Amino acid sequence: MKKYGITIFTPTYNRGYILPKLKESLVNQDYFDFEWLIIDDGSEDDTNLIVDRWQKEGLPFDICYKKVNNGGKPRAINLACGLARSEWLFIIDSDDELVPNSLGFIASAINEIREDCTFVGVGVLRGHSKVSPLGKVKFSNFVDASNLQRKEYGLSFDCNEAYRISILKKFPFHVWQDELFVPEETVLNEMSLHGYKLRWYDRVCVLSEYLPDGMTKGAWNLIKNNPMGYAMMFNHRLKYAVGYRNIINNVCQFIAMCLYAGHPLYIANCIKPMFALFCFPFGCMLAIRRFLQFKVQ
Repeated sequence: MKKYGITIFTPTYNRGYILPKLKESLVNQDYFDFEWLIIDDGSEDDTNLIVDRWQKEGLPFDICYKKVNNGGKPRAINLACGLARSEWLFIIDSDDELVPNSLGFIASAINEIREDCTFVGVGVLRGHSKVSPLGKVKFSNFVDASNLQRKEYGLSFDCNEAYRISILKKFPFHVWQDELFVPEETVLNEMSLHGYKLRWYDRVCVLSEYLPDGMTKGAWNLIKNNPMGYAMMFNHRLKYAVGYRNIINNVCQFIAMCLYAGHPLYIANCIKPMFALFCFPFGCMLAIRRFLQFKVQ
């Protein structure tokens, strides 16, 4: 079986109309030792026909396409780790595109940290243009930091990362039954707690276009439709939360999401059980607020 230097992974759902833009950006690269792994999350459009045509075109890279039942991006990432034919998974969404000649830079960055297994990967910036990142970082060239340290380096915005698959497999996404999403921070911060870091570069490699049907634009609906995914996120934050105010806020949010989702017994899994007892009345009031907020969505 052929092995590649990098697996470019794109989860997609009804994005046949925008995928060609990403495909063209992959053609305009200076590095082609990669496969493009597309996991189609139950699309009802013509995505399969579009990809089939590309596979017959003779592109300078291979495409691996797999269609699955709609399970959400986190489950698709878990699946991609098993399907990838390389050691590195670079995740790029269907509404993004790569800046020309970025993959060669990313491959070079990977080689710099390849032998140091405390690095789970490398990170690059997203931007509206090559010279306009989504946020202003507080370092030049690169910085070595865990996901939990991103804020102190000005990385509190969406970036793109190439992950070492052997490590990513040890931290799979746990998505609640009948839900499609759990925030990625539950996995990325867990890796941080185990001592893993990334090398972040002050370079825009991915151009972003947040579309009306995208996850970022529909953040409020994500919470409404995946309350237990967010309950697990708030609970996980208690592993590293500092200060009573921060702890109480996350416990109240955790309780509210459990109650809204109809899983009150899960509150017993709170990482801070004494705080859960103290905060339960406040969590109930917040749950009522969430019921009212989501009712009008």
